[in-house]
Amino acid sequence: MTGFPRLQLDKLKEPLVLQGWFPPQAEILAAGLAEAGGLGVLRVSAFPDITHLEARLEALAAVKGQIGLDLKGLLGRFEEVMEVAKRRGVSFLVHGTQLKENFKKKLDECEMPRLVRVENLEEALVAYREGAHALIVAGKASLRQKLAEIRAHLALPLIPEASQDAADAADLLDQPGVAGLQIRSPQTLREGVQEGVQGFPKTLSDHLRRAMEDPRPALPSLKIRDFEVPYPIIQGGMGVGVSWESLAGAAAAAGVVGLVSAIGTGYRHPDLIKMAQGRPVGPENINNGPALRRIVGAAIEHAGANGIVGVNILCAINGYEQVVRNAIAAGSRVVVSGAGLPMALPDYAANSNAALIPIVSSDRALKLICKSWQRKFNRLPDAVVLEGPESGGHQGFSVEQCGDPAYSLDALLGPVLEERDRWGTFPVIAAGGVWDRADIERLMAMGAGGVQIGTRFIGTFECDASMAFKATVLRAGKDDIALVKSPVGMPGRAVQTELQRRVLHGEAPMVRCISDCLAPCGHGDGARNVGYCIADRLDDARIGNTDTGLFFTGSNGWRLEDYLPVQELVEELTGDYGLRRVKV
Repeated sequence: MTGFPRLQLDKLKEPLVLQGWFPPQAEILAAGLAEAGGLGVLRVSAFPDITHLEARLEALAAVKGQIGLDLKGLLGRFEEVMEVAKRRGVSFLVHGTQLKENFKKKLDECEMPRLVRVENLEEALVAYREGAHALIVAGKASLRQKLAEIRAHLALPLIPEASQDAADAADLLDQPGVAGLQIRSPQTLREGVQEGVQGFPKTLSDHLRRAMEDPRPALPSLKIRDFEVPYPIIQGGMGVGVSWESLAGAAAAAGVVGLVSAIGTGYRHPDLIKMAQGRPVGPENINNGPALRRIVGAAIEHAGANGIVGVNILCAINGYEQVVRNAIAAGSRVVVSGAGLPMALPDYAANSNAALIPIVSSDRALKLICKSWQRKFNRLPDAVVLEGPESGGHQGFSVEQCGDPAYSLDALLGPVLEERDRWGTFPVIAAGGVWDRADIERLMAMGAGGVQIGTRFIGTFECDASMAFKATVLRAGKDDIALVKSPVGMPGRAVQTELQRRVLHGEAPMVRCISDCLAPCGHGDGARNVGYCIADRLDDARIGNTDTGLFFTGSNGWRLEDYLPVQELVEELTGDYGLRRVKV
């Protein structure tokens, strides 16, 4: 039988060093770490291409060491992945407690050592009952306290995350029950080798050293008003219910600006609102103030003392002024506002230190805002988001403009920067189709102060939408994402689902306009013109109803493959594995 040596936890002679980060050269890193005596890992995508997965393992067949598969983001093709794992003889499996129930029932049949990622004692007990062979102990709270608590109840080998310096890692190895470390960054591995920490490789081979190197310069931080964001990224505010406290809090904790969507907050806390026929009654209930305050408060708590949590608010909603005031009262440090020109935003946010960031689609729009704000309120934007036509959701462009290169984000950025220079030095944040580190570097080289990214955060554990919502976007192909008509009169971008067929044939759910959410819709007139209520259909998408839901996503949504924690996504985007800049 071919394959890699099976991990034998009961025969350990020294602590394990488990790979915990996934750079672009992840296969080389896995091979190098395995050959150095550690445990190399390949991350499996949400709905994997089985042929590609097998080819990745075949390419590592000559590695003299232990290679495992990280399944924590696996959403489909479980049995096929297990067949490949058996056929290729992988050494072990890594997964979390959030795996689908039907996957968990079949894990025992695979007869492979399983390292299960947990964040607390409750998850540890679940993992133990489901047959874990060792626990990877993760999370922000004190690892030593967690290790002691879990050890008091379970006798499983423990593998804490190590994303701090080597001295901290060595101290973790001294804790009772600890069998090794999951190394979260190349810096920790280098320092462990240099300081001779037990279990770390004695030296780094040349190809392992190359796999750990990142020749790209570090991204700068982002200065907005009187605070500094570790990384120049804003997580886009996505409604209804795609970015609430879980996503925004996790993003802020990871060193980017986390945005709560203020749209449809009544759905999050129905105990606070009046409902009729399953829908919030009127603007004050669908965009509910007490519900928004609960959501923002929970996000702030999750983000920690240094996290930056803000709110994204559409100008086009009914009750816009009150929603802005509610966001400020909730403690939002940032208010991002678009879908119209937020001309009165400084008035609504008066006596607040919150950063005010309008969204624009042209230099002309920026000029109008700056001229009005300065004349009426003696204030300029603290930053501005320039959103190009590749974003998800509503567009600030016509259908024709969305396909015209003259209106691309790159083409719009220069004129907006020139207009900004006439008014000040506040940062211009580029948005709409921003996908990876290469996009960030290109746009910042052109003069952007940072980027806003929405679609990539859909494919994260912490995204507040249902699993069915995430799976709909993760499964979408390039041709499945297109512009759709919207009741507000401008096109939106969404995954093409059963809803579009129903609208085309006049079979969509009847427009009732219970919530009266958007001013341009005219209390349902716009909805009746296009054949569906956008608030109702976005909420159906939030809960995963693929028959009647409207699934907004950016033009690059088809490129989503991995389902992963927010921390790993931010690490990939920034190249700061272990997020050391945040910890500093």
